[in-house]
Amino acid sequence: MNSSNNDALLDISVLPKDIFERVDREFYDAVKSVVGDSLVKILKIQLINSAGKLLNTPDLFAFLNFDSEETDAIKLESYFKSKTGQLVIKPGIQSSSSYLIKLLKKTLKQKQESASKENNDNYQNY
Repeated sequence: MNSSNNDALLDISVLPKDIFERVDREFYDAVKSVVGDSLVKILKIQLINSAGKLLNTPDLFAFLNFDSEETDAIKLESYFKSKTGQLVIKPGIQSSSSYLIKLLKKTLKQKQESASKENNDNYQNY
């Protein structure tokens, strides 16, 4: 399946219309309602508190590489640990993050296209 077909399967109506204006608790509540609490914990510990910050985060799971007491509880909940000590993110969390990011990108693209169309319509009315 190509990317445009995958995008067609994304129902952005599950996101609040003002998702890009939401910050902190309002953002986390929206994320929780779409993909659950596990991903919210991963976002919170990294202070990713808005859609814009999430979309500008190059590697959501980079904190996995740090050995920290602060991240130990989240690692236990979110990752499998192999016998060799390698941590692997649980598939449900990986797919939830991918789904959320795709929803946000599609929402942003539609907002930009709508704004562009509105600007073109306004320009043509002059």
